[in-house]
Amino acid sequence: MSEALNFEDMGTTGRIEIIRLCGRLDARTAPMLMERCAGARDAGRNLVLGMRQVSFLSSSGIGSLLALTEEFREHGGFLCLAEASPTVREAIELLNLEEFLTLFDTVDEAVKAQAA
Repeated sequence: MSEALNFEDMGTTGRIEIIRLCGRLDARTAPMLMERCAGARDAGRNLVLGMRQVSFLSSSGIGSLLALTEEFREHGGFLCLAEASPTVREAIELLNLEEFLTLFDTVDEAVKAQAA
């Protein structure tokens, strides 16, 4: 049974918005993520997604993260992932996507890297 994907707004630092995700990122919830991130993208902000509480990441979830990364780049922004759960990190590493999905150990590291 699929659980919901919840979003926790962690605030904005300069032009960086931080959102923490909790739950499953799969075919059912990936469109919710795309919609939720559109506001930051359209406002020209960078985005940090906190992934510590993501319990499952499907191919559709990976696809949405790759699509969002590209959309942010096309709009002159940057999207990165922070605090990836073991499930998320393993999926990204197994697919050799570290080159395309930027991972940081902490939200603070992600914010500092974007501010530099």
